[in-house]
Amino acid sequence: MTSSIRPLSHSLLLGGVLLLGQLSPALADEKTTVLNLSASAQRELENDQLNATLYVQERQPQAAQLADRLNRVLNRAKADSAAYPKVTFSNGSYNSWPNYDKSGKIQGWNGRAEIRLESRDFASSAELIAQLQKYLLLENVQFNVADSTRKAAEQALIPEAIAALQGQASAVSKALRKPQQNIRELSIGENRPMMSPMLMRSKTMMAADAAPEVATPDWQPGKSTIQLTVSGRLELQ
Repeated sequence: MTSSIRPLSHSLLLGGVLLLGQLSPALADEKTTVLNLSASAQRELENDQLNATLYVQERQPQAAQLADRLNRVLNRAKADSAAYPKVTFSNGSYNSWPNYDKSGKIQGWNGRAEIRLESRDFASSAELIAQLQKYLLLENVQFNVADSTRKAAEQALIPEAIAALQGQASAVSKALRKPQQNIRELSIGENRPMMSPMLMRSKTMMAADAAPEVATPDWQPGKSTIQLTVSGRLELQ
């Protein structure tokens, strides 16, 4: 278990001294020192969730032909995904637009439709994606920490972050020789990790039945760092 707690620096002491001149006039006790501090704790976790986007892009002379083609591919993808109950299937964006000639006349129609997959079973996801890549293009694959895993980690980090905040306050208290500490305000925040795409985007169009067998990828999901930040307003007396 790691923490991003930083040792108290000279700049923090200077900040505490400067705050002496910023006390609210409502404070009757001129010996009270107000501190605004923040501290954080972090933990590195294995990514345990996969999100993937695949799509089909087509061009047809008639709008109805285009819609039929896209719908058939989407229906096939949904049917194939049904064999993998541990992978959640959903539809993404669905767009069509005209293709004009030089005179401004419509000479055909373009369309693009997406599907999205989410799962915590990497083996099933990899097998399904390889199957879908026979007639769909892969937009991206992302690995991240599932919400339930992240929330559990953040709960465990709260005591660490608060202890770090109290450590800073104790160091300032000792330097100013004011032993009594009163916490007036406390806020707890989170820094969510960014999901990093693993695979490149492709804009090449592919016929639905043109692809040969596709090898199943060997996913390496990696790790993400979860960080929790605590900010507080403390009074030293």
